[in-house]
Amino acid sequence: MTTALAIAQAVVNELGLPPVDYITENTNTTVRQLVSLMNRSGDELYQAHQWTQRQKLHVVNIGNPITTTGDIVSGSDIISNVGNTTGVEANSWAITGDYLITSTRVVEVIDATTIRVDQPATQSQIGAQLIMAKDTYNIPEDFSWFLNRTMWDRTNRWELIGPISPQIDEYNRSGVVTTGPRRRWRQVGLPNTCWRLWPPPTASGSFPATLVFEYVSKYWAMNAAGVEIANISRDDDQPLVDAQAIILATKWRLWQIKGFEYGPLQAEYLDYVQRLAARDGGAADLSLAKPYQSPTLITPASVPDGFWPGPGNP
Repeated sequence: MTTALAIAQAVVNELGLPPVDYITENTNTTVRQLVSLMNRSGDELYQAHQWTQRQKLHVVNIGNPITTTGDIVSGSDIISNVGNTTGVEANSWAITGDYLITSTRVVEVIDATTIRVDQPATQSQIGAQLIMAKDTYNIPEDFSWFLNRTMWDRTNRWELIGPISPQIDEYNRSGVVTTGPRRRWRQVGLPNTCWRLWPPPTASGSFPATLVFEYVSKYWAMNAAGVEIANISRDDDQPLVDAQAIILATKWRLWQIKGFEYGPLQAEYLDYVQRLAARDGGAADLSLAKPYQSPTLITPASVPDGFWPGPGNP
């Protein structure tokens, strides 16, 4: 693979600039500017297309909910004498139980037997039945954006619904609604702990369970040890996106900053990237004829969100 030093040398050689012998901790102003523009080019390039080599799978393993007891007091957001808080984290766990309002969540783990929730209890009770479940999960550190319609519940073999809007999420959490068996998801707040499910994985469903989604990684380079990184800074760092595209991008950006005519260099870069994107990952055959049969026997459309056969349902 092409190294960061080789990219820098190609740029200066093609532009007729003084040679670059190294970039690692180089204090020369032009070299530092060159490295910064290489990083700008790599960052822009990975975002220009859903490059196949930057697509990754993330697995979310849902464990069993915690069934326990605790003492609640009317009008108080403190639950004491909780029998089990193992693994419970603030802002990542939902809690249901006697005299707790729907969609109550844990906002603080005060100690091993005491937690604070975001909504006060409506009545007092000693030894109230409680179920706590993790409903908010980490996304990977290198996450940039989701690949649409790749979110699946592999345990139950159905597609997750989402991303749902804040309005629909509040409608589900706060309104009087009937939620079907399929789980909803949305991103809440900033990464990394921001992938939230509804309904929370409490008493219903199969546990443990495995959910998956695919995403585009923002790490477009790697170091000599093979660790993926978001920026290059050393001679032996290597891009994970097309090196020639970084060379072309760095050339026009450098010429632009220097005040030279950069239009032809930019056009060459854009044409090259368009050709890369057009053939990245191949292309499916498109047929104007109706397919003989569906490629799948069971689709998300086969799983109703409500009114499925069973006791108490039409």
